[in-house]
Amino acid sequence: MRNLFASLILLPICIAIPAFILYFVIKMAIKNAVKELKEENIL
Repeated sequence: MRNLFASLILLPICIAIPAFILYFVIKMAIKNAVKELKEENIL
């Protein structure tokens, strides 16, 4: 029973942490891309 309870807590954490990292990496990449396009007067 304790093992099931621990897995119910750890599984969302193991999914959420990589999801947040991926979100911030994509967010920074888009931010940098927009910044470069603005510098080149494309946007």
